[in-house]
Amino acid sequence: MKICPSCYAVNNGQKWDFDEKAREKLMKGNGWEKHLCPGCERVARGQVDGVVHLRGDFLDTHKEEAKNLIRSVAKKKLHKNIAARIYHIEEKNGEMVIETTDRVLAERLGKEFEKAFSGHLDIKWQHDSDFARVYWTRD
Repeated sequence: MKICPSCYAVNNGQKWDFDEKAREKLMKGNGWEKHLCPGCERVARGQVDGVVHLRGDFLDTHKEEAKNLIRSVAKKKLHKNIAARIYHIEEKNGEMVIETTDRVLAERLGKEFEKAFSGHLDIKWQHDSDFARVYWTRD
């Protein structure tokens, strides 16, 4: 049995999961070891598989709503795929750039922004790799 020292996910020998009861039980005994989960490994390596660009006047006036949506989408995706993480978020020049460790998370963020706030969505996949660039704009 393994426990990730960074996010405290638990590996039961088959898959990683956020099982707090199992983690507490394991930590009371000696039958476990520290090991980074796939998501924390990607973050440690700086592995970015998706970049989301959010821009437009709408974003300036709805920044908190945008941040809440980002957190919500990331949390849902994390429980489906432990390797899907937000790596970095940067705000500059009226644009928010989100780097993710998972291409599908980047795509999902763009689609959820389009669904929640309308706007224009453009997704570009890099050939021969598992990388996506997502552009969402609304003025």
